Amino acid sequence: MRTVCLPLIAILALVPRAVLAQSGPPPPADASQANPAERPTVKTSWIGTVDFGVRGTSANGDAARYERYRDLGDGLFADRVRLSRDRSGWLLGVTADHAGRRDQRYLFEADRPGRFTTWFLWDQIPMLLSSTTRTLFSGVGSGTLEIPDALQAAVQANPAAIAPVVSQFSIQFDTRTQRRIAEGGFRYLPTTALTVEGKVRHTNRDGEIAYGGSFGHSSTVELPAPTEHQLTDADAGAEFVRDPVLLRAGYVGSFFHNDVTALAFDNPFRAVDSAAASARGRVSLAPSSSFNGINGLASVKLPRRSRASAYVSAGVLTDAGDPIMPQTINSVLRTAPLDRQAVEGKARTTGVNLTFVSRPTRSVDVTAGYRQYDYDNRTPAFAMTERVSYDNAVTVLDAPVHTEAFSVTRHTLDGDVKFAPRRGISTGVGFTRLVEDRTHRIFEATTDNTVRVIFDAAGNPWFTVRTKYEHGQRRGAGIDEGERELAAIGEQPGMRHFDIASRDRDRVTILGSATPFASLGINASIAVGKDDYLESEFGLRDNTHRVYAAGINATPTDRVVVGGSYSFERYHALSRSRQANPGAQFADPSRNWATDATDGAHSLMLNAEVARIAGKIDLRLLYDFSRARARYDYIAGPVADRTLPEEVVVPTTLPPPLALPPTRSELQRATLDATYPLAARLSLGVSYWYEQYRVNDFTLDVDANPDLARGQALLMGYLYRPYSANTTWLRLIYRW
Repeated sequence: MRTVCLPLIAILALVPRAVLAQSGPPPPADASQANPAERPTVKTSWIGTVDFGVRGTSANGDAARYERYRDLGDGLFADRVRLSRDRSGWLLGVTADHAGRRDQRYLFEADRPGRFTTWFLWDQIPMLLSSTTRTLFSGVGSGTLEIPDALQAAVQANPAAIAPVVSQFSIQFDTRTQRRIAEGGFRYLPTTALTVEGKVRHTNRDGEIAYGGSFGHSSTVELPAPTEHQLTDADAGAEFVRDPVLLRAGYVGSFFHNDVTALAFDNPFRAVDSAAASARGRVSLAPSSSFNGINGLASVKLPRRSRASAYVSAGVLTDAGDPIMPQTINSVLRTAPLDRQAVEGKARTTGVNLTFVSRPTRSVDVTAGYRQYDYDNRTPAFAMTERVSYDNAVTVLDAPVHTEAFSVTRHTLDGDVKFAPRRGISTGVGFTRLVEDRTHRIFEATTDNTVRVIFDAAGNPWFTVRTKYEHGQRRGAGIDEGERELAAIGEQPGMRHFDIASRDRDRVTILGSATPFASLGINASIAVGKDDYLESEFGLRDNTHRVYAAGINATPTDRVVVGGSYSFERYHALSRSRQANPGAQFADPSRNWATDATDGAHSLMLNAEVARIAGKIDLRLLYDFSRARARYDYIAGPVADRTLPEEVVVPTTLPPPLALPPTRSELQRATLDATYPLAARLSLGVSYWYEQYRVNDFTLDVDANPDLARGQALLMGYLYRPYSANTTWLRLIYRW
């Protein structure tokens, strides 16, 4: 049985105190006229609920996935505690969830209505990735991962020895992290027109995550990378309201610190450095950084039920001056001095948001807005005169290569007009224009125009319908220079990045609900859309999606509530490529191939609540089922009916591709909660959870990766694994 932490003991200790607490004497009839110094203090007892008991969990298979972001371990628990008190004009509240566990959460609130509010939150979020991962490395949790020299030498002399070495000498460990969040804040109203507020949130995250290192295309290593992060966010502001004007000013700050910014690791396949291969490798981790910003808002009420608002912000992002990693950790290689020793990263951000809303008549609504955001990256360019690939060899460059500081400026213009010709009916049109200017992308700028039409029928007591149609066109500018840059780095000039590529988009959404009877509700929705990347010779060519959902809720009697919902999602995407190296094959269309991907998911939810069975028992049931399937078909040569209009059909010279098996995953959840009153304030409860997960994946499941050592690859064993699990609670619920 787990040792339960002190917070659980402290919370349970409050129960008898709360039960025994008595209300203070009532004030005299003329208390409002009494001398404040003599006025008696009004005291009230705590009221609340505590839900505690004992819990047990059993699991077959991947128990870590069952407890991915929660703690369902055996032993005592205080699952839900709620305490509140009204004392002398102050409202006090204490909340505790999962007390004493890795996912515990506590909240204290104090509120003097209309004057002052403060709170403090403590929240823990575990993330358990795997309880079955294994590694040859010592030093898990630090920035240096080592393998005994004798094991490295044995594998270098005989690469086939890696499998028995891993089997005999690897250690098992949990791949997990833990977030601990402390947050405090206040809101103070010195006058009815002025509000001052502030909040500070500190997050500490520690543990290990799965990471990757490489010593070349044929040699890869999975690593337990350390996670030692601290993040502090601060937010403060003041708001002044005096009709018709609202003014607000604020400050935001975010400060990230990483204790380990580089990870060094031994090469399991080589013991000694050479000019062609390294016995150690190193990768960089997230550097420390900070952001400071200020913002302001002015809003004014105008005639004809209108309001105009303007928001501006400015910020500065800087790194903490962490040093740049040397070119290599290989002791044999000699490299030129770095251009500078620190990144000196910095950027400035500015933002403007202008909005106007109006309802000049009862049948017309107008909304207009303009947003501008600028990310100005001012990090100095870093010149590289040589490269060291995978710590293995030094390559002197013919000309220096400079880093490219990515920046973006985004302008968004929105406008919507809605008409309500009659009660419950509205229709409208809208337009959005998004213009983005970027540095160091194949398009210098893109413009995305979207038109939308809506029709709503609401307010009817029997049914509601909401519909929307959107059509968007995105076009890029300056691609000629981008194509030359692609060719210069050995990429196909016809390749396009899907996030900025020219694209046509169409999407229809329909939402509906009906209540034919007071005890019956029905809802349904449909979403259909397609993206056509009409100029992308290579890359994502098009994708479509279909989403259908329906649900029902019924209350056949005043003691019974039942419901259910079903949804189906289908996504289809076509990506195009060419199997060719620079040279004669580079421009050979007979080596074209494509990936036709289809993903589908079914989801079903059922729920039922029955009150006062046999006059005593309350019962709740929930069942959740989801099944997802994905298929990847590889096509050599022309793609029927989906080629570019100008493309010349050329027979393929590639061998027929091998078909891959479809991937499947299935998750079932079932819960049961029953409560039985033992006394006026005390109830006995029983809860049961069941989960089952099944998976087939040709790259990441156990069948695809039966061994940790595969050729020149060393894995940790973090895989998709099935499981079935049960958790049972026996609980007491006390209310006072």
